[in-house]
Amino acid sequence: MRFLTKNTTIKIISLILAIILWVFVKSKSGGEVGLVVPLEFYRVPSSLIVTNVTDEAINVRITGSVIQLQRLPTREMRARIDLSRARPGTNSFDILPDNFNVSKALDITQISPSSVKVDLDHVLEKMVQVKPVVQGKPAKGYRVSKITVDPPYINMQGARSQLVGLKEVLTEEVDISALKETVEVEVSLQIADLRLKKAVKRMVTVTIVVEEERKKQ
Repeated sequence: MRFLTKNTTIKIISLILAIILWVFVKSKSGGEVGLVVPLEFYRVPSSLIVTNVTDEAINVRITGSVIQLQRLPTREMRARIDLSRARPGTNSFDILPDNFNVSKALDITQISPSSVKVDLDHVLEKMVQVKPVVQGKPAKGYRVSKITVDPPYINMQGARSQLVGLKEVLTEEVDISALKETVEVEVSLQIADLRLKKAVKRMVTVTIVVEEERKKQ
């Protein structure tokens, strides 16, 4: 066992040098990763709203040292597009390496697709009526005397092409089958397909007043 303790200092120095060499080689050795990066728009004019995009994510291949690739913040990566000069209608944008928030020490070698088309529309603000939707019938001998919704109107700000002809928004269905008493339920609005500039309250309260039918004399 003497060989383990003989020339201890030299062995420690050799180990340290080996570690340093390993780190150096690893830091200099090259690697490559492929990622799917979501699109992100910024500087969108207040009078416009994005209504459609040909591609919502970009495929990229990135090369560089293994150390730099390991430090790549993949979850935070975005392909950012400046819309400050965008106009209503269809706009085409080239996707370049500068659009990605990637360290300059890395190289983006492939981008697919290399361009995207973005549709924008004018923003319209409008007060729209909320219409509750019910299905089924109350229990035998009972009737629905009144249905109300709170709030009865919502203020919407979104794509002009969608809102200009919109007169009302519907709630999700409320099942009143076999009801014998008044109920108050929270339901969501059917607005998932609307392109809105500002978020709106998506839940409303629907009250269904159920009364016992009066017997005929």
